[in-house]
Amino acid sequence: MDGVIVDSEPVHYEADRRTMAAHSVEFTLENKQANYIGRTVRDTMFELSAIHGILDPEAVLRERQALFVELIATDLELRDGLRELLSQLAERAVPCALVTSGNRWYINSVFDRFGLASFFAGIVSVEDVSAHKPLPDPYLAGAKLLGVPPVQCAAIEDSTTGVASAKAAGMYCIAAPSESTLDADLSAADVRVESFREIGSAALDELFGVR
Repeated sequence: MDGVIVDSEPVHYEADRRTMAAHSVEFTLENKQANYIGRTVRDTMFELSAIHGILDPEAVLRERQALFVELIATDLELRDGLRELLSQLAERAVPCALVTSGNRWYINSVFDRFGLASFFAGIVSVEDVSAHKPLPDPYLAGAKLLGVPPVQCAAIEDSTTGVASAKAAGMYCIAAPSESTLDADLSAADVRVESFREIGSAALDELFGVR
């Protein structure tokens, strides 16, 4: 979801930054990019609370999520070329699952806003697995949901933790960095593209066995 479906990392950072500022903590973009992109919001807020001696991380998490709800209503946009890629996959009857560290309410709000639900056969959210990226569990759950062996799946990721999760699950991985992850270490991916428009018909035919 974050960084692949929607260019949301700047929105996440702003929600994080404002929340920490309310507790007199400066949270820099460099810190976000180096340590927290691809991790769950809960893990981020709890770790920051522990580091800075904030005693009620659950309250911090609630504050942060309230800010995020306000921001996503106006500041989210689909990544360029994403809808066209999903349409090409649908035309080829390639089943897709969303595997994300996001919450289901967030996924539903994005799907409703941009009309994406019909492109996905299933969703694995943060609530659906007990172990999260960079561990393989979310992607293994996604493959199981689709009824497809992981080795026959291709994952698209924009973060180091996401790439690690997909590769640990045994999947082919396409790194498609967002603006926020251009400098991230995505070298474990099988291939890197700078735009979804690079994943054209020929690439899709090669990936999914159409000759």
